[in-house]
Amino acid sequence: MKIGKILGLSLMLALTGCASFTKDEVAAVDLPSMSSYANKPNVYVSFNFYQGEPQSASAVEVPQARDMLKPQLQKILSDSGLFGRVTLDEFQKQPGDYNLRLKVYNHPPGGGQMVMAFISGFTFTIIPTMATDQYTMSLEALDPQGQAVSSSSNHDGINTWMGIWFVPLMGNTPKAAVSDTFSRQVNALLKQMVERNSLKYSALESRRPQA
Repeated sequence: MKIGKILGLSLMLALTGCASFTKDEVAAVDLPSMSSYANKPNVYVSFNFYQGEPQSASAVEVPQARDMLKPQLQKILSDSGLFGRVTLDEFQKQPGDYNLRLKVYNHPPGGGQMVMAFISGFTFTIIPTMATDQYTMSLEALDPQGQAVSSSSNHDGINTWMGIWFVPLMGNTPKAAVSDTFSRQVNALLKQMVERNSLKYSALESRRPQA
């Protein structure tokens, strides 16, 4: 019975269009330039993705979602120019590295429905006309001694409209919406962390004028 239900919903998914739109609660930001620093902090980033209310004991970790977003996170961190060496692999962490703890909680609005759009686009119960995924993201920075030096969080969301009257659009796919929201949220947290002087940077030595 369960297999038949899943197959039936899979067929409905194939025949039904959906379109996702970001709520843009977190604005796109420009990261500060750290090109004037010779020595940038090396970081190990631990990344976890949960489904459930933020900090709730009942929140469930979703490894599939984490693994889908890991390559994008690696690119964001590497392209930021904020760090020396960046790794998301705990076994590659080295003494002297900062530890950045990034957590994402996917949860519904109060009394609303959630679809986790970028994984399925549908729940396995009732297919609503419109459902909202909310994403609360937090970033905690620990120094090489394990002491917390900063902590911040933000919130954004995605509305996914579903129904046979929708035709999936290249610019409004669930994947594109999640990618855009995820990038904006991560960059906003990185900007806050750096502007609070949470990490140590060493400037280039000034050259003395020759006589």
